[in-house]
Amino acid sequence: MEINAGNINALSASLNLAFNKPIGTGPSQYKRFSMEMPSDAGEEFYPRLAELPGFREWIGSRQVHELEAEAYILKNRTFEQTIGVKRTDIEDDKLGWLSTFVSQLGQDAAEMPDKLCFEVLGAGDKIQCIDKQYFFDTDHMAIGEDKVPFVYSNYATPKDGETAGPAWYLLCTTRVFKPIIWQPRRPFAITAKTRLTDDNVFEDDRFVWGADGRCVAGVGMWQLAYKSIRPLNQDSFEDALAAMASLCRADGTPYGLVPDLLVVPSNLQKAGRYLLKSDFAPTVLNGASGTASNPWVGAAELMVSPRLSQKVGG
Repeated sequence: MEINAGNINALSASLNLAFNKPIGTGPSQYKRFSMEMPSDAGEEFYPRLAELPGFREWIGSRQVHELEAEAYILKNRTFEQTIGVKRTDIEDDKLGWLSTFVSQLGQDAAEMPDKLCFEVLGAGDKIQCIDKQYFFDTDHMAIGEDKVPFVYSNYATPKDGETAGPAWYLLCTTRVFKPIIWQPRRPFAITAKTRLTDDNVFEDDRFVWGADGRCVAGVGMWQLAYKSIRPLNQDSFEDALAAMASLCRADGTPYGLVPDLLVVPSNLQKAGRYLLKSDFAPTVLNGASGTASNPWVGAAELMVSPRLSQKVGG
């Protein structure tokens, strides 16, 4: 190819198309359990609301529930991926692979929400949330039906006789608020440095295309999520449901949380299918293996994510 402005501009235009084609067209899972909160600053403040007690009968003056100044802050992050091509390769028309690589840049950009949201979900036991505890923790302060505060755990570890396994997650996604926050700031786009006077061309004899964008993911309401490294079976699933159902408002009224999404790594897919999709489940009674009617079939949707860790303990 002759190196001139017209040819290079035509090449860049075709690469822009190759980059943008995968964006918005590929499958994604993050939208199922994340709320999108677009950003227009370097960071966003999410004010802490100590409690929303629900509607009450209006007797006397209104009761005002203040948003507390103390906030959960999500700072946007900038991500980039850049490729370079030698001028001689363009002159010699060695470009058959270039469009494919640029399409991969576009696919990587399209997958950033999934990548970041699942990273946050998997690391939730190490990320502080709105109450200054870890998102998945054993000592959140909650309210019971007797209106008495109690220590609540949304992170289950093995009971006596159990062995830890890969982490799985039970989520309530039917509320306005969601367990995970997706905060886009600037869409991913590709930029060409291909003018003959650009330093990379003039000094290094190299044409460069770079993609970048700004975004971040963070944790939402810890009440809507439960993590377990217990074996995934009927008992551990029932315990997770019961734990989430025990959460109440300040007046002792149950929140009414109904978890609707079970998220598992690839190596727990079989256990998840037995639990939620099979009319019969394997059992062990008096040392003998068998099957029994499954009370949890259809109790939640199963999501299998290859982005979650398959390691013991998550």
